[in-house]
Amino acid sequence: MNKSIPFKFSLFMIFLAVSSVLFISLLILNYPVSQSSIVSLFSLLPFFLFAFPFITLGFLLIVRPSLDYLSDTFYFFLPFGEGMTVTLAQGFGLGVVFLSLLFFLRFRKAFLSHTLSSFFLLLLSWGAFTLSYTIDTTQTMYELFRLLSIFFVFSFSYYLIVNEKSFIKLLIIILVSCVIPVFTAWTQFVLGIGYTDDAFSVPRIYGTFAHPNIFALYLTIAIAAGSLLFLFIRKPLYKMFLGSTLFILLITLFFTYSRAAWGTFFLFAILVIFYKYPKSLPFIIIFPLIVFFISSPVRDRVEDVLHFSQSSSLTWRINIWTDTISKTQEEGKILLGYGLNTFEEVAESLRGIRFVVNDPHSEFVRSFVEGGIIGLLVFLIFSLAPLIISWKQFHITSKEKLTSQDSRKKTVFFILWALLLSLFFLSFTDHVLRSTMVQWSLWALLGGALRVYVKPPSSLNE
Repeated sequence: MNKSIPFKFSLFMIFLAVSSVLFISLLILNYPVSQSSIVSLFSLLPFFLFAFPFITLGFLLIVRPSLDYLSDTFYFFLPFGEGMTVTLAQGFGLGVVFLSLLFFLRFRKAFLSHTLSSFFLLLLSWGAFTLSYTIDTTQTMYELFRLLSIFFVFSFSYYLIVNEKSFIKLLIIILVSCVIPVFTAWTQFVLGIGYTDDAFSVPRIYGTFAHPNIFALYLTIAIAAGSLLFLFIRKPLYKMFLGSTLFILLITLFFTYSRAAWGTFFLFAILVIFYKYPKSLPFIIIFPLIVFFISSPVRDRVEDVLHFSQSSSLTWRINIWTDTISKTQEEGKILLGYGLNTFEEVAESLRGIRFVVNDPHSEFVRSFVEGGIIGLLVFLIFSLAPLIISWKQFHITSKEKLTSQDSRKKTVFFILWALLLSLFFLSFTDHVLRSTMVQWSLWALLGGALRVYVKPPSSLNE
């Protein structure tokens, strides 16, 4: 009779038993029921990884955007070490790292042969090398695990997205992942409880993210996914619903008052409209000027950049860039830097904690301080590789006698190229590679597009 029980059900019962034992053990150790339940439920993820992989991918992309918000009040005390805690987002990240290891052990041949995988391995290898001299081993290890999770999402998407139908599902998942963050953001807007600081008193909505800039950047990725979805929708009613969704995302993006994300979206929109709807280009250029003149908060945000006052955020950034670069040169770290994910410690040693935030707001400066000239080169190679590959795939299709799929392929890769180029320029003045959910969604899109429209290696099916 046992032979007739489906394999997936048997496997599920085994994991359920392990999950139950874990739940009871945590209760015995005096952990709250809520924390014990979440940890035990996460222990089921390896089962879903192999039994229902697409559901697992959707779960990761939909749930992760809401965890930063919960991490402020929901964290775990570790049984070892005094006062050591793990936030919900960090615990989730550790679970994803475990899934990554399981996944790569099973499918390592397929993804070692993929072109972009070599650039991920370069980045990870360089980060691992900095462990030999880093000034903060814990932070370097944490960043390595985070980068591994991005590689996993890319590879997992590349493995699962086998046709346009599954690619459409991925686009829908990315849009659905915005529901809770956007709802939370508009709640903040209505109640006037958004993010404020000394430089800008108007509340800025941030949804379930840690900061409005990160939320705004994620919305930009979601808008790009929605733009891709327009290629595949044929029914007018669905197009109308998608158009309404994108409009809500755009308005939400506006009220984050994130100048960096505004600029990124503006460049992305100009490139895409120039390619698809060139006659509409004057409107996309004039519209921001109209908003600038009728909205005083927008004028305040823009004028803050133009006026180099001591309170200007741009002045603050230039100062921290100058200080940390000078320190890197003076201490002879110009070749190798201080180690992956150590910028904040370097900045704090110079400026103390009086500034509260010691982030560089520049991936280029961060890469130089943490990795020296070699680290900066590794970052440039890693960032330019998907740009070049997307542009190549856009151009590789002949313009003559295009099939409908060829036409979609060109448009998909042009939109991805425009998005990547916009994010590359943003990297000069803000965090892009260090924004986990932005990278997860971005690389999921890249993995899906490359699998659907580019011939996969033969080892993928082995």
